[in-house]
Amino acid sequence: MKYILLIALILGASCYTSNEKTVWNYLTNAGYTKAGAAGLMGNLKAESGIESVIYERAYRSKLGYISDQEYVNRVNNGQYSEYNFVHDAVGFGLAQWTYYSRKQNLYNTCKGQIGSLNCQLKYLVAEIKSDFSGVNSKLRSSNSVSDCALKVLFDFERPANQGTSVQNYRISLAQGYYDTFAGGSSGGGSTPTPSGKTYTVQSGDTLSAIAKRFGTTVNAIAQLNGIKDVNKIYVGQVLRIP
Repeated sequence: MKYILLIALILGASCYTSNEKTVWNYLTNAGYTKAGAAGLMGNLKAESGIESVIYERAYRSKLGYISDQEYVNRVNNGQYSEYNFVHDAVGFGLAQWTYYSRKQNLYNTCKGQIGSLNCQLKYLVAEIKSDFSGVNSKLRSSNSVSDCALKVLFDFERPANQGTSVQNYRISLAQGYYDTFAGGSSGGGSTPTPSGKTYTVQSGDTLSAIAKRFGTTVNAIAQLNGIKDVNKIYVGQVLRIP
């Protein structure tokens, strides 16, 4: 029983996918700082869950509730035309590209393999370098996770809601990636846990239950993560565990 519990705790603290590791390696090899890669990934996680085969949930009914893979298949085989893909205003892929010119460039880069993770990463890095010079400079020079996450939020993703809760959520996701894949100090004023242990909040979780699970206190988790209201955590939030 002890071994089962230990495995469960390890899995809960290290719930990252092969896609996420692939993206981390690609971005750091492309010349982004570790903070830059983490800041971008925090935003990609919020947008798509770090999935390349995914289209915007709000448009499921418009497209007849077809699956993500079916959407990709139809684009690749021409059943769903290039024009429709470019102009349907449906967010797609890692960055949930929506605007027609950006989807056109994505299509041109990844024609026939529109759902490919590596092809989307190639396009993502090229797009940032050519069209978002300020973001590109920040991700290649900054050692602050929070600065990078906010730069991507405000100047690259630009969602309708850019409020404080959205900012904190994306910074939290970014810090989780940094702590897991890089470790050490993020240079952004946050102090990682000594072990780099993180936990992603699941549906039904409370801060007290999480604290009990990891043998710590609510106040310790709250202080480490800058949580002001211990009754307000949200699904997908990445918490650092003391």
